[in-house]
Amino acid sequence: MIQSKKAIGFFYGVGFLTFSFLLFKTINVVSFSDFALFEWQLKQIIQGSLELPYQFLKSDPSLEFYPLPNVFFHLSGTKITSTFPNLYPILFSPIYVLLGKIGIQITQFVLFFLSIWMFYQIKRDHLSTVLLLFGSSIPIYIGLVHDTILIFFLEICIFYCLHKKLIPLASVLSVSLVWIRPEVVFVFCLFPFYFEWKQIWKQFFLWSALFGISFVCVNYISFGTVFPLRLVKNSTVVWKPEVILYLFRLLLEQIPIFTLFILLCLLRSFEKRVSVHSLLLLFITCLILILSPNTGGHNTPRYLYFLVPFYLFSIQLILKENYISEKLWTFVLSMIILFSLYQFNSQMKELIKISKFQSNTLLALSKIPNDTLVFNNSDFSFVALPLLEQNKNLVLLRKNPDKSQLSSFLSKNQIHSFVFVELPPSTIPIPNPLIIPNCKSNCQYNGIKTDPLPNAMLPIVTTSYSRSNDSETNF
Repeated sequence: MIQSKKAIGFFYGVGFLTFSFLLFKTINVVSFSDFALFEWQLKQIIQGSLELPYQFLKSDPSLEFYPLPNVFFHLSGTKITSTFPNLYPILFSPIYVLLGKIGIQITQFVLFFLSIWMFYQIKRDHLSTVLLLFGSSIPIYIGLVHDTILIFFLEICIFYCLHKKLIPLASVLSVSLVWIRPEVVFVFCLFPFYFEWKQIWKQFFLWSALFGISFVCVNYISFGTVFPLRLVKNSTVVWKPEVILYLFRLLLEQIPIFTLFILLCLLRSFEKRVSVHSLLLLFITCLILILSPNTGGHNTPRYLYFLVPFYLFSIQLILKENYISEKLWTFVLSMIILFSLYQFNSQMKELIKISKFQSNTLLALSKIPNDTLVFNNSDFSFVALPLLEQNKNLVLLRKNPDKSQLSSFLSKNQIHSFVFVELPPSTIPIPNPLIIPNCKSNCQYNGIKTDPLPNAMLPIVTTSYSRSNDSETNF
């Protein structure tokens, strides 16, 4: 173990300066993908609504043209709810009102380092704490509008509460965390190996069952299902070996302490000492890799982040039985820190590049005079979410629609012209002309002109469609 106060102080100092720099560099990053959805939810909470709006709900009750992918929203009656629970928007909305996005980023910076401090209080081990500081890509979320830092903070709070024997609080936090992130349910299998379980397990499970029943009842009354919405919308597992390999590569690249954990496990296996907690942790890791709903679109192993503290707990237990010199640990820590700094720098550059693309695209879309924009790429519809505040109509083709379905929708809502935004070659094209069924006059939308979207960093094109006069339709 590392005992040198100078070395420990140096590592903590590097961590503080590194993440302060990351915070500063990501202040102007524009929200995109599900980050944009979180920011949209924040704005809805500020307006006093827990639901997502849709002005075409009456004419499109099945939400065929809702401007988000199916996995991100849930329809219950006439209520549209995000599958990201509203806990994050509710907690952070006052900060957003007072200080804007910068306030959220600063708050997440504080929560991250508060988590590091609480983790140290549990085991009083500087080595594990420094590894937690640099051992994963979690800190990159400090500067983004996303619940990752909050989830990380709540998880460490659970460990701290178990350590302090605050069982009811640990139970309600555990159930809440599972409701926000269903994959976290596996922590219940891991708790007995890392805490003084014999004294608390009955009380913990009793309180957890009580809170769990309460959550199920509220969820059923509110959404018509006993399961968390994220689980309901990700219930179909598509086993893709290439995605599993992609996630495993991300795991090795962005959670280097996992690699350290594997190496220590191999060391024990050579000594013919295999621990149950390590085998269980490896099994759960593999299970998450297989069951993860990630389709390759996420460039972080976010579904595996909740296992990061458990890798460290296992490392601590292994090291109790294996002496490793301070010089070797200083070298290992230095390598992990250098590798992580390289990863953070690469991710920050990628974020800034994506942010520039988002801001350029959003600015170009905002200058389109037409009120209705039709997308066939959800990445673009996420970019355009802020345009809803400018009374733009956003329509997303999530699948290849029947030709009459789109035209009927447009005609029903008296939309006489629209702009189709696409990235050729288009997987879901719109025909030209677009025919309106059961129509007596002016029964088609005609493509007038196609232009490149100016200043976008991708070859995005826009096609203007128009229906010159009012039509009479019979539906």
